Amino acid sequence: RFRAETDAGVMPAAWKPIQSRGNPATRVGGDGGLATGAPIREGDSYRVTSAVPAATPAQLNDTTRAYPQRIEETYTQLPASTPDRVGERTDRLTREARTPYETALTIENWLENNREYSLDVRRPDGNVADAFLFEMSAGYCTYYATTMATMLRTQDSPARMAVGYTSGERVAEDRWVVRGQNAHAWVEVYFEEYGWVRFDPTPASDRESARDRNVES
Repeated sequence: RFRAETDAGVMPAAWKPIQSRGNPATRVGGDGGLATGAPIREGDSYRVTSAVPAATPAQLNDTTRAYPQRIEETYTQLPASTPDRVGERTDRLTREARTPYETALTIENWLENNREYSLDVRRPDGNVADAFLFEMSAGYCTYYATTMATMLRTQDSPARMAVGYTSGERVAEDRWVVRGQNAHAWVEVYFEEYGWVRFDPTPASDRESARDRNVES
C-alpha cells in the first residue's frame, strides 16, 4: 500500500505489478507500469499486487541463452559509438564465467569492488560506460548501472537499466518512508524462464552513507 505524502508525478510499485486499485483509479499498463488518469495528490493512496521473481541462484545458473527474439533484439543493442575496448575489457573479466548468471555476477562484483561511490563527479563528454571503465575512479548509481548494462550487452546478455527507489527508512513495523534521496538506478538482466532479475553493482554502504549525509544536512 502506497500513500503520497506530497503531490507526485510517479507511481512506485515493486516489479512486476499485476493488479492495482486506489484513489485515484489506477491500472497496469501494457508495458507493466502503473498508470492513472489523474495526478497523484497529497494523501492519495493505492494498493498494488506484484509478481516478484523467486528464482534461486542455482536455478538462474542453470539457464541458457535461449531468449525470446524480441528480448534479444531489443536488449542486446549497443550504440555504434561504443568503443571496442569496452567489450574487450569485459571479455577478459568474464573469461572464466560459464553461464549468463556467472557473467552477470562477475561484472556486478567487479564494479562494486573497483569503483568508489561519489555524487561529486562531472559527466563525461563521450560514452559513459567507456569513461567509467577507463577514465573515472568514482561515480554514482547511474554510472554503475549504465556501465554494467553495457558490459552485459557486449556479451549478448539482455540487460537494461532500471530506475526507481530503494525501500527508504523504516519508521514502524510495517511502514517505510521513501524520499527523493532514495532515488536509485540498478540493472535488470533477462533469464530464460524467469524474466527480469535485479542486480545492483553500486556499493550499498557508500550509497547509504551519502544519502544519510544529505538527509541530515
